[in-house]
Amino acid sequence: MKKVASMFRRAWMVSLASVGMLGLSAPVCCQEARSIARPAGTALKAHEAGVASDWSHRHTIFSDPGTADEARSNGAYDRWLRIANDLRYAAQQMRRSGAGPSLSMPHPPETDGEAAPEPRTAGETGNAAETELPAIAADLPAVKLARGLTPARIQPSVFDTELAPIPSRPGFRPPELRPKLRRKPDLIQKDWSENLGNNGTVGEGNFPATFTHTGAPCSSDFAVYNTSLAGSPSQASIVAFNSLYSGCSSRPSVYWAFDTGGTIRTSISLSIDGTQAAFVQTDNSTGAADFVVLKWAAASGTLTSPTVLTSSSSYPGCIAPCMIVVPLTGGSADTYSSAYIDYSTGNAYMGDDAGAVHKLTNVFTASKPAEAGSPWPVTLNTSTDAALGSPVYDSGSGNIFIGDYLANMSSNCQPGIKTAQGNCGYLYSVNSGSGAVVKSAQLDYNLGIYDSPIVDSSTGKVYIFVGADNSTNCSNGPCAAVFQFPVGFTSGAAGTEATVGAGYQTLFAGAFDNQYFTSSGAPSGHLYVVGGTGPQNNTLYAITIAAGAMTAGAATAGPQVAANYTNGFYAPGLQVTEFCNNGGNACSATLGTDYLFLSVLGFGAQFGANPCPNPGANSGCVMGFTAPASGAAGGAATPNGTLEEAGGTSGIVVDNGAAGTSNIYFSSLFNASVLGLTCATSGGSGGCAVSATQAALH
Repeated sequence: MKKVASMFRRAWMVSLASVGMLGLSAPVCCQEARSIARPAGTALKAHEAGVASDWSHRHTIFSDPGTADEARSNGAYDRWLRIANDLRYAAQQMRRSGAGPSLSMPHPPETDGEAAPEPRTAGETGNAAETELPAIAADLPAVKLARGLTPARIQPSVFDTELAPIPSRPGFRPPELRPKLRRKPDLIQKDWSENLGNNGTVGEGNFPATFTHTGAPCSSDFAVYNTSLAGSPSQASIVAFNSLYSGCSSRPSVYWAFDTGGTIRTSISLSIDGTQAAFVQTDNSTGAADFVVLKWAAASGTLTSPTVLTSSSSYPGCIAPCMIVVPLTGGSADTYSSAYIDYSTGNAYMGDDAGAVHKLTNVFTASKPAEAGSPWPVTLNTSTDAALGSPVYDSGSGNIFIGDYLANMSSNCQPGIKTAQGNCGYLYSVNSGSGAVVKSAQLDYNLGIYDSPIVDSSTGKVYIFVGADNSTNCSNGPCAAVFQFPVGFTSGAAGTEATVGAGYQTLFAGAFDNQYFTSSGAPSGHLYVVGGTGPQNNTLYAITIAAGAMTAGAATAGPQVAANYTNGFYAPGLQVTEFCNNGGNACSATLGTDYLFLSVLGFGAQFGANPCPNPGANSGCVMGFTAPASGAAGGAATPNGTLEEAGGTSGIVVDNGAAGTSNIYFSSLFNASVLGLTCATSGGSGGCAVSATQAALH
């Protein structure tokens, strides 16, 4: 049996127990300073001040909702109307348009009963469907190795997984006994790379956040990184950079940096206008989870001399910079659940390590944030083995969707001798008003469901990412898989399953291609996922979606993106980020280049062109592919570019493109010193906050 302890940082590599698809074309392209046109005399609304991109925007998506008449004929007008007036839908349209917030956006119906304006379809000028951006929460379980890497070579972490010893494959040589590879010249030059501090990182599975402003991009556009380090007078817990682009002076610059009195291991959520940030942090004194809402001010602090903030009782009426701290009821910790904000109501949702989901009110509004009363918090799992991941809210159904995962690391999610059910690995639907709970069948049978679901509010479908199912269909063992559910699934439902290779480790969320967003009617396209989390090298898979229905069975395998299994290790499948670029215009089914960005934690694949540099256990690799223009699952298996990062990377964020350009943002998971490097623009050998340019991936 497997057991879990709390010693080392890697959630990815476990010593082995026994034992052509896409063209990578989108190098990461630099975004130059640019202006965004607005109609003369048009007033700038608060939610049109810019485009926010954080972890949550890649988990709530909207395929083409069609027209009001189509919705009426299908009996779905109420859902259509909620989508038309959903600020997340409007923000998605702006991100995918590439033009920034010059677009008009749907607004609520007038009081005279006039219908809300119809959302424009993805093919219309100045509009498109969503861009895959940032996402999620804290350090994932790190893995203690039965063989291979030793503790001295791995940075400390929150928790880890250990397998019982199993004979290794004949002829297997642990990495430390193999001859060292000579360092080759970097294939990509970073745009910039800033030190976050010793062991500073956004965290595996987490995302930085960006805000792209309507004007003055050098001074007003910014990227926000949590550091996963305890805030102190000499160490920021959260930091933002501006002067992001080539052509900006002093690139980049620290825009603001704060010591919030805690350790932020979960992803940052931004207000729709970018003026506030919300997140969950661990209180440095009590170890319990606090919910924080923060108003920032420019020129506040630096990474090593941050502005120290304390909770303000007058929030949000306080003068920026200021924050309010709301301790979560129950005093539990929150290791991996980020805060999801519903912009329309001001409600926020997050999970904790005791299996409860919390609701807070008046977030990013003119009132004081507070935790909701009864029936909140709602306990979903009473087992001491289970914690909750990050929730996703669906405005169409009013439900919150969330999974649970292995918490105390004393066992796994498999059913025990005395029970037919495991302790974790379930999908839950929670009514945002009544707190009523619906629980699926068990889906993951090993480590549980860490990553958030993806919810398509237009189709009313939920997608869940599972590292190990209960089958023996993949390499005579479990499969990694994606499950599709309707938002109104019933108790014990099993959903539709598409498998993505051999399973064991965690599977993170994939991304839909542009074809999915631009197809008319019920969406058809592909969901791209990095699978092969068990006895198999990490591989990029394409799952077919036809008229809104996911094709069950084995997905189409594309290029192997890592040689982890070949070198003796299991590895989780990290997130995929999609971005369609059409030179500052909306992408359509035929116009624009659809890019896929991903990262592996080590042993990056040695493609014929643009191989991952210096493959090894600590040498992560960023790579960029181009999804086939036809949306087909086939294509070239070689990336356009690769980039070496210590220990792999956090989730990858893309700011919205203009004039055919855009930046990607992420952090390394390990200190640069692990590879004998420093953070390029700031110096220092800690973890690095990184911006890279698509043009540099070549």
